[in-house]
Amino acid sequence: MKIKKMVGTIATIVDLSPTAKDITLTLAEPIEFLPGAFINLFMQIGDSTIRRAFSISSSVREQKSITLSIRESKQGQLSPIFWKQDCTGMQVEVMGPLGLNTVDKMHSHTIYLFAYGVGAGVVKSLLDYCVSDPNYTHIVVMTGSRSEDEILHKEYFDAVAKKHNHVEVRHVVSAPATKGIFREGYIQDHLGGLDFSNADVYACGQEVACNSLTERIKELNPTSCNFFIEAFH
Repeated sequence: MKIKKMVGTIATIVDLSPTAKDITLTLAEPIEFLPGAFINLFMQIGDSTIRRAFSISSSVREQKSITLSIRESKQGQLSPIFWKQDCTGMQVEVMGPLGLNTVDKMHSHTIYLFAYGVGAGVVKSLLDYCVSDPNYTHIVVMTGSRSEDEILHKEYFDAVAKKHNHVEVRHVVSAPATKGIFREGYIQDHLGGLDFSNADVYACGQEVACNSLTERIKELNPTSCNFFIEAFH
């Protein structure tokens, strides 16, 4: 992937949940990314230029317009801006694509795509790419969320699973308001019946969650299991 730096314009901002938004940027030129890649976003705030890394959550079919799934970090400098003001039409700088954990590294027939919170955006991009590739004969998607209204892109994942027999989707909620609708707890509590041997595992989300999941899978002693971890703090 050729790394470029270019101007982008914030085209749309869509609420995904109370704490997450999709930010779509129209770029000056195509960025030619692969699912799993991220970009550095440079945004002018007062007299300072703030740089933050965000994973791309949109489809590779459109590369002159990319979407970033962003979670609110109340202590952060950049993300709270999107909750405090309408940034539509604002110009920013974008550098990318960046990252090593891209879909071209995943060669197993069975792949597991684990998403914690806003990591669902990256998994959405990966699934969009992988679902029509005949190399991937079994795809399992698991999302982990704090509450029901924080399950991001649920309609998309469920629709793909309904349409494609080789795709399985599970949603796990740590503190559900209503018992019995979703799996309760954390993703790593619901690995029963899954065979991680000869498989690729992709996990995206907060570092502590991704590390806990990785350790739990390793305790199962799978053979030829490859891990691709995109973790953030």
